[in-house]
Amino acid sequence: MHRLNRPLLSVCLVLALALLAGCNPAWKKPETFDRPPFLERAQTATREDVTVTVGVPSAEETERIFGTALYRDRIQPVWIEVDNRSDTPWVLMKTGVDPERYSALEAAYQRHAGSKETRHEMDLFFYDIAFRNPIGPGEVVSGYVFANLDEGFKAVNVDLVATVRQLSFSFVIPVPGLVTDVDQVNLDDTWPETFELDDEPELVKALEALPATTLNKNGDDEGDPLNIVLVGDRQHIFSALIRRGWHQTEVTYGASAWKTVKSFLFGSRYRYSPISPLYVYGRPQDLGLQKARSSIHLRNHMRLWQTPYRYRGMEVYLGQISRDIGVKLNWPTITTHAIDPAVDKTREGLIEDLAYSQSLTAFGYVKGSQLSTFENTHYNLTPDPYYSDGLRAVMFFSERPVSLDEIRILDWEESAPLRAYRDRK
Repeated sequence: MHRLNRPLLSVCLVLALALLAGCNPAWKKPETFDRPPFLERAQTATREDVTVTVGVPSAEETERIFGTALYRDRIQPVWIEVDNRSDTPWVLMKTGVDPERYSALEAAYQRHAGSKETRHEMDLFFYDIAFRNPIGPGEVVSGYVFANLDEGFKAVNVDLVATVRQLSFSFVIPVPGLVTDVDQVNLDDTWPETFELDDEPELVKALEALPATTLNKNGDDEGDPLNIVLVGDRQHIFSALIRRGWHQTEVTYGASAWKTVKSFLFGSRYRYSPISPLYVYGRPQDLGLQKARSSIHLRNHMRLWQTPYRYRGMEVYLGQISRDIGVKLNWPTITTHAIDPAVDKTREGLIEDLAYSQSLTAFGYVKGSQLSTFENTHYNLTPDPYYSDGLRAVMFFSERPVSLDEIRILDWEESAPLRAYRDRK
């Protein structure tokens, strides 16, 4: 048994602490702006006599504003302004923004560097720039809440409370920096001609005639079943998904490939891991999303394509959803998924998930997806088997908050879960 060499251990400890202290570069003096550039992407909403504006700076903007790279520690400042034109004092519930947020001084501590005086100056800056309650009558209060990092888009809930009142706001703010599928297309110019549909029978007929499965790039082999349709304003659909923890997927390039490899080797969660392209209308998915679970091996993922149809002015998206239960190596996407064969269960899970988004107004089922049974089984491109009743779930979205008991069940086709639900009633 070897004895520890205490002098050597002390030297190693000092060196380790020195290395840790040197991880952060020296704090730079923050830049000053007449109008920070991220405010161009900010969003504003008014309830009664209170107006709330929310903005989220990108990684590069954050470094300029704070003098340090907060994103490297997965800290994301969220700027909130409350214009209170009422005669009531309000308090911002910061836990509503992020229940695991950082305090201002904690965020500064994560990026401490330099002398004692510099660290103290840094603390004062972070403390002064943070959002401070309360918001008195006639006051405008603004500042930052230090949240955990979300890339691509940031869902922000703003809850204001008074003695016997509450006001709630919900925002989905774009955050530059993530290279995603939707960055490669212009959804305003996807179709040279669109077709307006005005009544439900007309819509059902059109949806039943949409493609049944995805295809490979050459269009000569079938992939996953196209088992969902989302109908609504693009922003309302996307906001509902983001609020429920769905994230855009990165396209495969150097940085995302390396992050995927690390997640595959170490089993860590990578919320933006690329998904392989599948094809509908001769093009890969317009939008790829995933809802991460405990690791890269376990996630739900979704692909969406804009269709040429509009229903009462709302956009119509055809999609595919499946549930990952494992990962295997694959070229050129580095890894690919193994799916849960019970794809209808995943389809139903999406309806239940989005019911809690407060944006789902109605859902129903139409024919048109790929029927696949134990006796006549179909496979996707990997190839994994799947089983389905051949129905696709159609979901409708709006901007106004919708409670669970307000969601309408449309009397179209009847899925097995819907039949069981009605039988119980």
